Amino acid sequence: MKKPTLNQVSWTLVIIATLIPVIIWSSVVPLNLRFATPAQSLGSLGRVTGLLAIVLYCINLVLSTRWRFVEQLFGGLNKAYVAHHLIGGLAISFALIHPILLSLRIAESSFREAALQLLPTFADLAITLGVLGLWLFIGLMIVTFFVKLPYRIWLLSHKFLGLAFLLMGLHVLLISSDTSRSPLLFYYILAWLVMAAVAFIYRTLLPRFFVRRYEYEVTETGIIAPGVVRLIMKPKHDSVGFESGQFIFVSFRSEGLSHEWHPFTVSSNSAFPGISITVKSLGSYTKALVDLAPSMKGQTVWIEGAYGRFSFRNFTAKKQVWVAGGIGVTPFLSMISDVADDYDVDFYYSVKTPDEMVDYSAIVQTTNKHAGKVRFFPIITDKDGFLTAEKIASNSGDLKTVDILICGPPPMMHALTDQFVKKGIAKSRIHTEEFSMS
Repeated sequence: MKKPTLNQVSWTLVIIATLIPVIIWSSVVPLNLRFATPAQSLGSLGRVTGLLAIVLYCINLVLSTRWRFVEQLFGGLNKAYVAHHLIGGLAISFALIHPILLSLRIAESSFREAALQLLPTFADLAITLGVLGLWLFIGLMIVTFFVKLPYRIWLLSHKFLGLAFLLMGLHVLLISSDTSRSPLLFYYILAWLVMAAVAFIYRTLLPRFFVRRYEYEVTETGIIAPGVVRLIMKPKHDSVGFESGQFIFVSFRSEGLSHEWHPFTVSSNSAFPGISITVKSLGSYTKALVDLAPSMKGQTVWIEGAYGRFSFRNFTAKKQVWVAGGIGVTPFLSMISDVADDYDVDFYYSVKTPDEMVDYSAIVQTTNKHAGKVRFFPIITDKDGFLTAEKIASNSGDLKTVDILICGPPPMMHALTDQFVKKGIAKSRIHTEEFSMS
């Protein structure tokens, strides 16, 4: 029997936490009475979806904190953020279904009264709070999932999630329902609401007081490829501890650049006296950063982290295959200098043209120092064609017992993952790093 992955364990815990209130709810009143008539069935299903929505909403706020236990539980912050996105979608679905089902139970007798259930009446405070919270939540989720906004506007919109959460939480606690009649259910929901409130205050309202951040100074910048710059930063006081392959959140305090926080992989190794990041112009923010980098020497930078589990040390096999695409080489630039001699690594680096290759000479020099323990395979797709699992297997041999680390454009990572799986390689041995805010 295969050992479950961290991601599978974490999702199991999410499912259990979400279903517990439903199980408690089902024991308050016999189910045959809850589903005796179509109207009662609609009402019961409406109450269940309401419980699911509020618990999932609370879980989602906890996942947004970047707390260490969240990262460890999901096997990486990038995977926790994927879960955050999916759970947010489920929460909005159940939150929308909840009042619709409650309205439909009276639609047969009065369609007008049923429609009014979806609007704030101000006659009942608990219901009004729930309706207002619901519509605010729906609006924010539509912005999140369907509207392409600049990152800073998207980030600002998420601050209003706290107001929606407050309204919906008060609705659950104040309304006369199974939650108010069952102390066990009431306190279970209350515990999640408290955890979510703490999470929101910690990460969104008052992060400057609760989240540890480090002050650095830009000491050196340089263009290392077309549209790619490297920034070297030294700590003014305490320094960030990190493992090779991890990423940090950075806020630059330069004129002409917003102070918002963006993730960047550390490209320096753990022995480097500071931190370097390698940035490619991929969107409005990174383009501005690349343009301003030459004039940023001496300017202040704030750093939070480090995060991530995308490191050769976190996987069991000593034989590994590393696959980088474009600027996805950055975690490998950090790892290649730190990899121990008892590892056996085949490193594939794919770019479209030779001038897009970052630190080619340094990579060759470092791999030569490892005396055959790290083999380097540069791939120029204009000349060599796309890198495939078949090409990798032809060079690296049997891949079923190796750990495969992939970082690059999402289409490349997804395509290679599918190809490796089709070749019989377990998904638990394929590790990808997918984290980008351009």
